[in-house]
Amino acid sequence: MGDYSVADLFQSYEKDVTSFLIYYTGSVEVEDLVQDTFLVAINKSSSFKGDSHPKTWLISIARNIVIDRYRRRKVWERIKHVLSSEEAYSNDVEANLITKLDNTQLNKAIHKLSLPYKEVVILRGILDLSSMEASTILKCSQNKVNVRYHRALKKLRELLEEDGFFYDR
Repeated sequence: MGDYSVADLFQSYEKDVTSFLIYYTGSVEVEDLVQDTFLVAINKSSSFKGDSHPKTWLISIARNIVIDRYRRRKVWERIKHVLSSEEAYSNDVEANLITKLDNTQLNKAIHKLSLPYKEVVILRGILDLSSMEASTILKCSQNKVNVRYHRALKKLRELLEEDGFFYDR
């Protein structure tokens, strides 16, 4: 694990992992998932080669735990990608939208997104990860992350407008 102990990782990244899990699951009751994430990190610490940032590695672990848990419970169904040929919106305008919303509105709207859109909005828009970091976590190309992010933000805006939230452009 190199220069990092699990205690150091916990102290440095517990809040990021917790935030990710709250937005990802739509629940504030994520203590068990956070604990499981760091338990997996302890067990897999020898396999961490430092190819990615420790935060990226931990969020990947958290994401996989949630996916595995929901698969076992069969809560998540397979979600088809909705491809849109419409023009993508500016990162700045959409990122500002995310920061203007209160957490409750945002959490409800994000939870309505398809899983791929939800993941990319949380990683890029909420946790402010780079497209490279998000592509590592999602195991896809940076281009795919960027395209998905633009489409997800457009869909998020549509959902918020449907719920009566309007913002200034």
